[in-house]
Amino acid sequence: MKILIVNTLYYPDKVGGAEVSTQLLAEGLVRAGMEVSVACASGTGFDSVTALNGVRVYRMRNANLYWPHQPKRHSRVAKLLWHAIDVHNVIMSRKLKKIIAREKPDVVHTSNLACLSVDMWRVARNAGVPIVHTARDYYLICPATTMFSDAEPCKRQCGSCALYSAPKRAASSRVEVAVGVSRFVLQKHLESGYFPEATRTAVINNCYVPSVETTPFKRTRRYEGGPVRLGVLGRVARDKGSEVVLEQLSADRTLDWTLAFGGSGDPDYIASLRAKYRDPRVEFLGHVKAGDFLNSIDILIVPSIWHEPFGRVIVEAYSYGLPVVGANRGGIPEVIEPRSNLVFDMGRPETLIGKIAEAIELLKTPCVHDHLRRHADTFSPESMVNAYLDVYRSALEGALTRSVEPVAAAIAPKARMD
Repeated sequence: MKILIVNTLYYPDKVGGAEVSTQLLAEGLVRAGMEVSVACASGTGFDSVTALNGVRVYRMRNANLYWPHQPKRHSRVAKLLWHAIDVHNVIMSRKLKKIIAREKPDVVHTSNLACLSVDMWRVARNAGVPIVHTARDYYLICPATTMFSDAEPCKRQCGSCALYSAPKRAASSRVEVAVGVSRFVLQKHLESGYFPEATRTAVINNCYVPSVETTPFKRTRRYEGGPVRLGVLGRVARDKGSEVVLEQLSADRTLDWTLAFGGSGDPDYIASLRAKYRDPRVEFLGHVKAGDFLNSIDILIVPSIWHEPFGRVIVEAYSYGLPVVGANRGGIPEVIEPRSNLVFDMGRPETLIGKIAEAIELLKTPCVHDHLRRHADTFSPESMVNAYLDVYRSALEGALTRSVEPVAAAIAPKARMD
């Protein structure tokens, strides 16, 4: 099977988990015997073709007002124009048309499409190639990709987002199979009217590959009583729930704890947190190595206020044998190890304290670290690759059915009128 994967970025260009998952999928498909090519955007240089670990990579120079993956501010007008072009970027579509003509893929698998345009779907459908799309965030629904506004996640599309996304929603009717990295993110798209003609929908979680630090597993810290060391790993920001954790722990008088934030953020925001919560038990470490940080704490807290589509950091923590307490937002509850059930209600943030207490008791359980590490193993690249191969076969079957039905209708005898 020949597969063309289309994603905004590809290694070594990387912003987040989407790019990691895309590379793991592409190379995993190659190991499974598939012929794989990738089309992605680039903010520098010219259009180019390279080979990387058995994957042919087409890098298409960005054809919009600016390259959005650079730390530079743009005016509101420039952003509006950028998004207008991004919906129907004819130049990028023409480039993909040439790639499809050259590669002749059996399936086109799209993912993040910022800088590339949903017009890619029209090109693939016109070429007679079935489309599988993976929703990794809310790009199709919200220009900010987060569906988060005024310190709260959006319950539904606002008027401006609905207007902005109408062409994308219409274009999504060309998708044969729709995939979500969590049930939550898939359902959010379906409820908003996306993928109305899809012959199948599926949930395929992102995968995780343990680092050399965790293979073989070596944990240098084990909880043996006393202050429990809590940690929050990732960007320090309001939508990430940084202040929720500080507020609840500062008000509690039942737990013995220390808290470390591993990650950077807006300097002014972090300064405001330091000033508001003056507590020697709280550390802001800035940028850290994930392995070192996870090996230094007892419990990870994932307190996101916004609806995280998946939550890769949770799986990473499990690979270190760490209990994880997560908010009931987005796809987070789907990743939390089910037997631990360490999910707190962000609508009642005081429930965080009770779940931390449960996690402390869990730490006293024999073999808890091994059990949690086995849960991380369920998010393997092999499982993800096999799931996508099954989805690709469904897309081919669905496309075949679509092509046969019109022919059958055309040759069917006309009914007699009595």
